[in-house]
Amino acid sequence: MTDTMNANRRAARPHRFPTRPLFVLAAVAQAALALSACTPQVVKEAAPPIRQAIGKQKAPDENVLPVIKSEDVAPDAQKAAANYRKLLELQPDTDTRNEATRRLADLQVQMADASGTTQESEKNLRESIKLYNELLYAHPQDPKNDRIYYQLARAQQNIGETDAAIDTLKRLNERLPDSNLAGDAHFRRAELLFARARYGEAESEYRTVMDLKDGTPFFVPAQYKYGWALYKQSKYEPAIATFFDILDRELPAGETTDPEAALNGVAKEKYDLAKDALRVVTLSLTTLGGGPALNDYLARHGDPRFYPLLYIALGDALLEKSRYTDAANANAAFIERYPGSPLAPGFQTRVIAAYDQGGFTELTIKEKERYAATYDPSAPYWQGRPATPEVMTALRAHLEDIAKYYHATAQQKLAAAQQAQAKTPNAAPATPPAEFLTAAQSYRRIIELYPQDAKLPDINFLLGDALLDGGHTLEAAQEYSKTAYGYRPHVKAPEAAYAAVLAYQKHAKEVPATQRPEALKLAIAESLKLADTYPAHAQRNAVLTQTAEDLYELKDYEPAIAVAERVIKAGGNVTAEQRRIAWSVTGDAQFALNRYAQAETAFAEELKLTPAGAPQRADVVEQLAASIYKQGETARSAGDLNTAAQHFLRVGQVTPQAKIRATAEYDGAAALLALEDWSRATVVLENFRSLFPNHALEADVDKKLAVAYEKDHKPQAAAQAYGRIARRTSESTETREEAAWRSASLYDQAKSTDAAAAYEFYVKSFPAAFDRNVEARSRLVDYARTAGNPQRLSAALREQVAVSDGAGARATERSKALAAKASLELGRVAAADTQAIALSAPVEKSLPRRKQAMEQALAWFEKSATYGYADVTTAATYETGRLYQGFGRALLDSERPKKLSELEIEQYNVLLEEQAYPFEEKAIQTYETNLRRIGQGLYDEWIAKSAQQLAALAPAKYGKHEQGQDRYESLK
Repeated sequence: MTDTMNANRRAARPHRFPTRPLFVLAAVAQAALALSACTPQVVKEAAPPIRQAIGKQKAPDENVLPVIKSEDVAPDAQKAAANYRKLLELQPDTDTRNEATRRLADLQVQMADASGTTQESEKNLRESIKLYNELLYAHPQDPKNDRIYYQLARAQQNIGETDAAIDTLKRLNERLPDSNLAGDAHFRRAELLFARARYGEAESEYRTVMDLKDGTPFFVPAQYKYGWALYKQSKYEPAIATFFDILDRELPAGETTDPEAALNGVAKEKYDLAKDALRVVTLSLTTLGGGPALNDYLARHGDPRFYPLLYIALGDALLEKSRYTDAANANAAFIERYPGSPLAPGFQTRVIAAYDQGGFTELTIKEKERYAATYDPSAPYWQGRPATPEVMTALRAHLEDIAKYYHATAQQKLAAAQQAQAKTPNAAPATPPAEFLTAAQSYRRIIELYPQDAKLPDINFLLGDALLDGGHTLEAAQEYSKTAYGYRPHVKAPEAAYAAVLAYQKHAKEVPATQRPEALKLAIAESLKLADTYPAHAQRNAVLTQTAEDLYELKDYEPAIAVAERVIKAGGNVTAEQRRIAWSVTGDAQFALNRYAQAETAFAEELKLTPAGAPQRADVVEQLAASIYKQGETARSAGDLNTAAQHFLRVGQVTPQAKIRATAEYDGAAALLALEDWSRATVVLENFRSLFPNHALEADVDKKLAVAYEKDHKPQAAAQAYGRIARRTSESTETREEAAWRSASLYDQAKSTDAAAAYEFYVKSFPAAFDRNVEARSRLVDYARTAGNPQRLSAALREQVAVSDGAGARATERSKALAAKASLELGRVAAADTQAIALSAPVEKSLPRRKQAMEQALAWFEKSATYGYADVTTAATYETGRLYQGFGRALLDSERPKKLSELEIEQYNVLLEEQAYPFEEKAIQTYETNLRRIGQGLYDEWIAKSAQQLAALAPAKYGKHEQGQDRYESLK
């Protein structure tokens, strides 16, 4: 709209003449009279000058106006005017006065034109107008009035009385229509009307001039201004038709497409005319709606020969106004109307340029895509014809722009999605944007269409990038590989080779497990190709390292070892970590091939390269330990137990922290046991116990230790091992019971002070093992007796008795015999306790205690006799007699009460004797019971001792030795 207004102002400039001050108006009028200041130069030059329009006038008749020759003088308009005034003062005849008046008026108009706008010139112009009006008034029907009307209008215009000038020219045309000045008058009146914005009236006047055709020199400017008058009235289509006529006449012959070239082909004096005509056409079309309006106009009126120029000029005009979308639509309109035109690709290029210049990136790309789809060599547009070089060049650029745009867009979307994902716990992985594959299509088409393109390796690389990011990993790998090896050497080939390796490796991770082996083979082949093709590649060693790992995964152990060796022996930029991994693969592969010594070497090297704090160090230690252990297993399987033991024990020496060490130590000890190397075996087993407390093998270790110590004649140590087994609740009851017995027995064998505790543990823990319990109780009695602990002994004896008594039918002769002996001994202990109780005064207090103790002893003696063992019975009988005898003696020896008289003492003694006598008699009777057993075929020390006691108690009856038989007989 701004450009349109400026154009309107330029076209309407002639009417901008102020009415005050007059000298300014005069100057403007002078300019307007020269076809107006806005009229192009070509129009000014096309309009004939006033002098030519009026024509030369004959000199006045010398009879009317004598001419007196004088010396030649320089023309002086002021003097001439003064002379004309003097002449008029002379009041000449009518013709002379009229001619002088007209000439004075013309001269003053001429002087005003020459001097410019001044107060003097304005005064002269007004005088001229007065003179012209006087002439017209005086001679209204004079056929020569056309010149006066014309000059009057000129003077009126010069002083700013434009409307008066317009009326004057109208009077000229109405009164003298056949005047030679008619065409000029119509044109000048049209110009003044146009300047006054009276476009409808100006249109009619211009049309009148145009109708004169070749009869007027004003046809061209009139036609031009006629178009403008139509435009000013918003009569755009008639205006367009008018300017089309101008362009058709002025532009070079033939079809034109380049506005600048076309205008340069116009005659120099017509250049501005043609250029402005084209401009007004674009203004009109812009107002009507741009490109679609042009299509509509041409559809109704047909195509001028320069129709492509119209679309281009319209688009350029809109572009100059920064109306980028309208400019694009203007060019697109051509394609819409002429889709098959050879010029269509060029117009699509203009569409793209318009959007690009406007900064509309998405629209620019969209139109580039349209270009690529419409003018691709395989598109219907070509109908089998080859695409032009110009199109192929443009298509190449557009395809790359499209690809890079979508590639960048996809990267931005993916980055945004990944950022959002990072903020959302447990979010699903971001889906690759579809734009990656859109970009890939364009990259691929470049490769297909431009096989000789110098940038093809770069494009192929980008294709790989787009496919990789778009989720088509295998295709990406193939394209990277093609980039690396499918072109002449180029700077990006090594990078592409590495990208191919990474993509194939990524592909191997993405496929299902069943397809992974084949995918790995592709990655391996690509990796080896890189290593062989680019030996100086910065990533060569990294690639070979991964290849070795992949080969190992495929169980291609020998190739894995070979590739790993390349890394190990590599120079240059190989890292310690790469060497570590290479040794690791070597170790694993050698291990898998049962080459355990080589595996040990490899793992040892790996361990050297593994930092102390590295998380994988523990695994390396375990692998090293396993390789050594396996050597032990191999030797063991071959029957070489000595070598096996050495390898097993080397595990602890080389890898003391290995988890398998415990097993190795155990197996080493087992091998030594099999070799009957008891001493070494026990050292290993004891070391095991120290190193691995609470280990799962601890129970078996103790068993092996027990056996080894026992075999090595070390009962004390063996007993300790058995003792641990007996106390291990994880063992079966039978195992524990047997171990407990062996422990006690071995302690006993070693004469260890721990034996008693071992027997004690046995009897408490395994009461169901009756026979061994009986024997254990017996040994406990022995140890208690040896220890000199009466309480322990008494308790042990009682337990001995209780075990047998509580066994019921399970009781054995052994248990009964031991119970009998225990009872006997308990009786003797009780008897000793009885003897220890002195009967002190007053006797009535101490006697009950002694009596109670005696009764307890008698009970044990009686119980021991009940078991039916003669030796025990005779001993119990003897001890019973002794107990009675001792009691009687104690009464007799008891302390006498103090302060008794001799008589009282004598009486007290008699009383004691009476009390002691029954006990003595019981003693005799008890001894005699033993003697009677002689008749039963029994005779032992206790019977003999009984006889001795009888001889002492009843010497008269038993005192003579030779009467022994008689004594026996007397007891029958």
